[in-house]
Amino acid sequence: MSKTVAILAAIVLALAVTDQPQKPAAKPPDALEATLLANERALHAAVATADKAAFNSLVLPEGVWATNQGFIPLNLLVNGLEAFQDSDWGMVNPRVVRPDENSAIVDYSWIATGSSKDRSAQQVTIASTVWTRRKGTWLVAQHQETEMVRK
Repeated sequence: MSKTVAILAAIVLALAVTDQPQKPAAKPPDALEATLLANERALHAAVATADKAAFNSLVLPEGVWATNQGFIPLNLLVNGLEAFQDSDWGMVNPRVVRPDENSAIVDYSWIATGSSKDRSAQQVTIASTVWTRRKGTWLVAQHQETEMVRK
């Protein structure tokens, strides 16, 4: 009987070990994702500081910035950067989606404190930016922010 108990114990132990949830492999660092997130932060820094040269280096002139007022061509928005006055801002839970090798979408929540013509003093939005690779350089084709509704 002790031999039977030992066999059953071994079977139960084997099942317990193999039935344990497996930890997913750690995601290797993605250099492209890091580059896109750094570019996204640089885009917002250029807007916050009204740095026209930095802004122009990151966007397609024919691209658009979607606001609650409509679509603003990026080549025109550059001349209105002074209207944005975010003193403190940050991206929360950014995520990069890669539809193909030359395009990417960066999604995140955006929290900003400051003011602008069409924003409140503190803003929480859901944002996304479409990046496209042109001649090896990642540039913004479209950016949008949708303000979160607080109840």
